[in-house]
Amino acid sequence: MMRASARETYVMLGSEPIWEAAFACHEALARVSVPHAVVGGVAVCLHGYRRNTVDIDLLVRREDMETIRAALAEIGFEWDHDAHEFRSRVGVPVQLLAAGDRAGKGSEVLLPNPDDADVTVPIEGLPVLSLAALIESKLACGEADPRRMHRDFADVVELIAVHGLDGSFARHLHKALRPAFRRLARRVT
Repeated sequence: MMRASARETYVMLGSEPIWEAAFACHEALARVSVPHAVVGGVAVCLHGYRRNTVDIDLLVRREDMETIRAALAEIGFEWDHDAHEFRSRVGVPVQLLAAGDRAGKGSEVLLPNPDDADVTVPIEGLPVLSLAALIESKLACGEADPRRMHRDFADVVELIAVHGLDGSFARHLHKALRPAFRRLARRVT
């Protein structure tokens, strides 16, 4: 049986606006040559764990913020100053994460540069955080915030299952996160 693509998944879930906003952001940023990568729930779905989300998270470089704001404003996205995010015309939140920031509060792990060829992979026409970088960011964020832990660790568990990963995959992760990954992998396999 063939798996549904991420786009088809969002259509089935009635979340086409998420998919459309992700593509609109990508096209706008590509037009102005701004490196970026889809992260968060949309990236998890693109990497094979079909689940819904309510927002789009984009990894960008801090030095590109003004260019990003102009590019997204040009396509009708509005900056919500109070929420520190953009909103598409239909209200889809778009949050920007800056390369070099901590992946989780107090974490040793820093968010990677989306311009690094080893960090971003194309999936279904979108630049997406690589599987290792995505798992790393999910583990770091989950360890740092008990309110997010269940969601982020569940995403990692599902990605382990979908990709048939075992403890040896930990070698691709930051050394501080390897024990947590191995514990989760042991429980999945």
